[in-house]
Amino acid sequence: MWPAVWMLPTDNEYGGWAASGEIDIMELVGHEPATIHGTLHYGGAWPHNTSSGSSFTLPSGDFSQDFHIFALEWEPGEFRWYVDGFRYRTQTQWHIQGHDFPAPFDKRFHLLINLAVGGNWPGNPDATTEFPQELVIDYVRVYQRTAESGGE
Repeated sequence: MWPAVWMLPTDNEYGGWAASGEIDIMELVGHEPATIHGTLHYGGAWPHNTSSGSSFTLPSGDFSQDFHIFALEWEPGEFRWYVDGFRYRTQTQWHIQGHDFPAPFDKRFHLLINLAVGGNWPGNPDATTEFPQELVIDYVRVYQRTAESGGE
């Protein structure tokens, strides 16, 4: 299984994947149930793209045992990833061919939430894979800073 909360560009103004970017707020691959990953994809269109990210591993148990709060703070020139209020990653550098920083993360993105089965990263299901599976989400909140709240 491969649950994810992620974002893709709404308009692909810089070109196809991943030239216009991808923001992975949370990805979990089934063979690592205590670890989540936060990643940015950028650079150029595939296969000339790159990515950078890191992971967070629970000190005990796994993510299926309780609800957790996954958060991303996105400001011009900076991304911050959190699990249950703990910041585990900050990124302030990325690039895209032929455009100035902070492209491609200066355009509109939309949110996706999905539970994938199989894929290159988690591998294909086999006889040990348990079905049915579910992705249970308690709530989703999206905030946008305004000029009155100190934003641009």
